[in-house]
Amino acid sequence: MPATPTARPGLLVCLSYYHPNVSGLTISAAEQAEEFVRRGHPAAVISARQTGAPAREVINGVQVFRSWMAGRIGKAPIMPLYPFTIWRALDGMAMVGIHMPCPEAGMAALIARLRGRRVIVSYVTSISTADRGSRIVRALSAASHLVAGVLADRIQVVSQDYAENSTFCRLFRRKLRYAVIPTPFPPEEQLFQALRRPKGDGPLRVGYVGRLARQKSLGILLQAMEGLSERIGREVVLDLCGPAADIIGETDWQATLQAANASEGRIRYHGVLHGAALQAFYGGLDLLVLPSTDRQESFGLVQVEAMLQGVPVVASDLAGMREPVRQTGMGLLSRPGDPDHLRECIARVLTEGPPQRADLARLRQLFGPDTSCAPYFDLAEEIARQS
Repeated sequence: MPATPTARPGLLVCLSYYHPNVSGLTISAAEQAEEFVRRGHPAAVISARQTGAPAREVINGVQVFRSWMAGRIGKAPIMPLYPFTIWRALDGMAMVGIHMPCPEAGMAALIARLRGRRVIVSYVTSISTADRGSRIVRALSAASHLVAGVLADRIQVVSQDYAENSTFCRLFRRKLRYAVIPTPFPPEEQLFQALRRPKGDGPLRVGYVGRLARQKSLGILLQAMEGLSERIGREVVLDLCGPAADIIGETDWQATLQAANASEGRIRYHGVLHGAALQAFYGGLDLLVLPSTDRQESFGLVQVEAMLQGVPVVASDLAGMREPVRQTGMGLLSRPGDPDHLRECIARVLTEGPPQRADLARLRQLFGPDTSCAPYFDLAEEIARQS
């Protein structure tokens, strides 16, 4: 069945969780769908329906379909009505974008093909193997991901660096397109405010933005903060921002918040911030740290968000995650899981600054929507030419 004719090809984005869930995967999917809407294309999203969320709604011009969730295996949702939901959501859409990991990827690709739609996969990250639940989900998702890979027209992956360390990407290397995941860009006139505004004589601020989850390795960061003020001869505080108690299938946030409560103000938790509040948080930092050691971290878009405010970054030297620092020079890479080396990297950037500072034009060239959404818009143009 051919796609319903539209002025411009529409996009249905498929992933396991969407708003109100907060993660790099959901944020990038939202940015992609909303970029399609900004350019005059219809766009929709299909995901699991979390408690309290409506079955259908419109967010920033994007139609959101949520399929009933009967339960979870680990973090993976069980959606028995998913085939019916996606069949209905495909009306008026010419292409399907599947953001993986997604246990429903194979089913989504198969239904898309049955309805004559083109398929593109965004291989955002691998599934963690750090605990039993994750390993079970990984095993159950393997066949589904392979089906999606076989049926996909193209596969977008965050970097060649990450693809070379991924079994899935090596299987489908002829279909690969390299492009970072979409990153929210604040208004241009507010960029680099951190460079223009004096920080004052108060404590230096090291920041972390993201879920307070196990795969983020916050315990390594907390260890690295010990003795840091003495190391550089100036008070340093750690500011944390991101979801905690509402993280699906996680309890590690409890230990992090306990450490913050016992720190006498040296570790401060700011909750979940969005929009201007998050931008102001970045702008007040002297350094952002991403200490993850888990394979589930493939890029870390918070690094780019910080760089857009002129804030340097220290990140783990892992495939994919090291790319923002490598490409911009705006920070240092630390040995994964080594709190002593992480402390030294933090101290060096706080006292000496980053090796380089990328300007706005360079950041837009590397990480802007024209780059991050290019594989999708290339496919949309191909569909338009053939219609």
